[in-house]
Amino acid sequence: MTAASKKSVKKQPRKMVRRRVWPAWMKPAILAAGAVSIVGIVAGAGWWAQQSGWVDAALAKANALYVDGNRLAGFVVDDVLVEGRKETSKDTLIEALRIRRGDLIFGVDVEAARKRLEEIGWVASVRVERHLPDTIRVAIRERIPVAVWQKKGKFLLVDAGGVVIGSEGFERFKNLKIVIGKDAPKHAQALIAMLERQPSLMARVKAAVRSGNRRWNLRMDNGVDVQLPEKDPFAAWDRLAAYEKQHQLLDRDIGRIDLRLPGRVVVEVRPVETATPRKTGSRT
Repeated sequence: MTAASKKSVKKQPRKMVRRRVWPAWMKPAILAAGAVSIVGIVAGAGWWAQQSGWVDAALAKANALYVDGNRLAGFVVDDVLVEGRKETSKDTLIEALRIRRGDLIFGVDVEAARKRLEEIGWVASVRVERHLPDTIRVAIRERIPVAVWQKKGKFLLVDAGGVVIGSEGFERFKNLKIVIGKDAPKHAQALIAMLERQPSLMARVKAAVRSGNRRWNLRMDNGVDVQLPEKDPFAAWDRLAAYEKQHQLLDRDIGRIDLRLPGRVVVEVRPVETATPRKTGSRT
């Protein structure tokens, strides 16, 4: 090679081989993609792979990659926020939710949790939501009790729609009226609306008993029974309030007041041998 040819040859620069560096935020996605790839391979595996146990091992590896990916991204339950809970016990709520701190947030079945919560007597409606990356939010609307249903010696709270809430929390609602009878919960709200028209009389009502699944009999605090009509009990109740104001019926020695006849008040005097006021049963 001549001197001229040596001068014409230029030294070629060495090419640099660069390694691709993935951003930290992409690592969970890469792991997830790896898990999907493994599942795809498993799906295409033949009979031999399944029989040899290789399939189970591959699926376990895919699941591990999926879990690791979610944990790296912070998609685990760190907090459960509950709104609207007043009467529902904390233990009952936790048992129904079945969610623990550290669970994968995408592994939480919010629909199943919602259905379990709606089975709790106090819960009228509920929403269960994921708030990424790490929070489960539970919004509860509780039932409002309007009466106490006495059934086979038990006292159960009922709401305005006739739904039986249960006995949990009964001690805090002893001021509510007792209703008795198979269909009493269904008609409790209408009864309370009627009683509230005459507050002074309502204060003297100890219990209300359904008669023939058609009407109410009221037991007053002095043992007097008041028979309301099947039709238009509101008018009969107002009529009794007017008579009580004029004649103080409930202060007299009577056993029963019959309001079933329209426009009339029939009073039954208590026999002499039983003239002392009867005591009403207490709630236990």
